Formats: sequence, structure tokens, C-alpha cells
Amino acid sequence: MTGFVAVICGLKSEAAAVRAATGKDARISIGVSGANAARAEKIANEFCEKGACAVVSVGVSGGLDPSLAPGDLVLSQRVSTKEGVSSSVAAPTLADVFDKTHQRTAGGVIVYGSDEIIQAAEDKAALFETMHAIAVDMESHGCARAAADAGVPFLVIRAIADPADRALPKAALNAVAPNGSTRTFATLWRALRDPKQFPQLMQLGRDSDAALKTLRRDLGPLFRRLFLSLDL
Repeated sequence: MTGFVAVICGLKSEAAAVRAATGKDARISIGVSGANAARAEKIANEFCEKGACAVVSVGVSGGLDPSLAPGDLVLSQRVSTKEGVSSSVAAPTLADVFDKTHQRTAGGVIVYGSDEIIQAAEDKAALFETMHAIAVDMESHGCARAAADAGVPFLVIRAIADPADRALPKAALNAVAPNGSTRTFATLWRALRDPKQFPQLMQLGRDSDAALKTLRRDLGPLFRRLFLSLDL
């Protein structure tokens, strides 16, 4: 199989982690969707039209499985949505590329794709119970649709930020700009109006840093194995 791997991230910080882990590898093209599934799908479609041989959704995510802690890694080839549709397009050996030392591996793991931020711990628990998903993000379902349309392999690589039992602070709910940057000053301004959110924001920052550290550490070896499986 020839071509390149389309990597879709929601945030610029996630894209920076990919670059830090993989360097300027010509076998990777990165797009940033701004935590929006429709934009993720559009970017992935454009990459596929240019010859991408696989679509990989990479970034941080919220935990739904109570056993997952900040920094744990999740690999999946299945994405479910509120309609209950599960998408899986993969080369037969893709799930076998990864060793068993990771917290979760690709085979039967389900990631939930949401068009809205899942803020409350009780909502996370409900998704874990009803959808049997272990993590949630806002891009992977768009990426899955694009991969399915193009008939190319699809993979989710996500590091857990906020765990299942932790609610997101309200000040952080509009923190991501459409270009994938973080609206830091606007988020802090909202927190100033409700100072009790500052400890929650600081914890979210630590959790996100742990997730990004995992991506910087693990993405290099993961992509090398992926390239081998795709004959790149």
C-alpha cells in the first residue's frame, strides 16, 4: 500500500504532540479540526482524495470507563454515536500491530463520538453503561465516516485527560477555537466570575498535560508499527 496516513487532531496542542513524536515524517499529514466532527470529516475526506491510505484520529479524550486514569492510552477501531452506529474500517491485521502492554488495545474497544461536550460525571457513567464505550471525543466519528466513505483503514489513538468521575468545569466548555487553539484568556475570564472553578481548571490542566505526555512518548513507536502494517 502506498500513500500517506491522514492524522486528524482536534487541538493544535495535539498536533504538536504528533509532530514531537514523529518529526517531519513525510508519511504523515496532519489536520486540525477544532474539536468538531464535521470539520474532521471534511479534512479527512480531503486527505483521502489526495491519496491517504489510512485515517487516524489522534488526541486526548474524556474517560468513560472508571478504570481509566489521566494519561492512559486507548486504541480503537470502533466508534459509536448517539444513533448507536458503530464504524469500523480496518486492514485485517491492524489491531494486531500493537503489543499488549497498552492499557486498552484496538480490537473490541469502543470510543464514543459526541457532537457536544460530555461535561457531567453522571453523563459519562450513562454512556459507559448504555453504549459500552470506554472513552469519548468530538472528532473520531467524523474521521470514521470519512474512512468508511474512502474504504481505507481507520484507527483511534487517544490518551485520557478527564477521568470518568470528574466533571469538566463550566469555564472550560468553550475553550477550543475553530482553528484548534485554546481560548486561554476567555477561559480565565469566565473562571474569574466563579473563582471556585480555578482548582478544577488547574486539575484539568494537569490531566491534559498527562495525556499529551503520553502521546509524545507513545506515538512514535505506534506509528512505526502502523507504517509497517500499511507497507509504507
